[in-house]
Amino acid sequence: MTDETLLSPFDEKLIAQVARANDIEVERLETAVADHQRTMRETPGVEDLVYEWRKQYDDPVLLREPDVFIVAVPPTVWEEFADYLEFEDELLAAVTAVHQEQTIRTDSVELADLSGRETTLVAARE
Repeated sequence: MTDETLLSPFDEKLIAQVARANDIEVERLETAVADHQRTMRETPGVEDLVYEWRKQYDDPVLLREPDVFIVAVPPTVWEEFADYLEFEDELLAAVTAVHQEQTIRTDSVELADLSGRETTLVAARE
């Protein structure tokens, strides 16, 4: 599984824009986004994670397509990933900004479905 495959749900220019806005090197942000995607696939798997989130949270799936899920989850989900991946605060902020911005740019997602308390997470399906 290549980083290119793991980054496929994200616009390349978007990642670069978020990196600049957060004063982080583009390669570092791409690596962090890819590492997060890889972690979801390997521990325990995207389908299993989304299943668990569906059981835990009220209707978190904003988009389900053959190649991607977009879900709205509480910030604690991101905090757990950050701890596991050892992201410092500024890197976590940039990674979550990539996911949020990609969601906003996805025409198939109704932003009215977000309550404002959740943050979005884009998960590439295997």
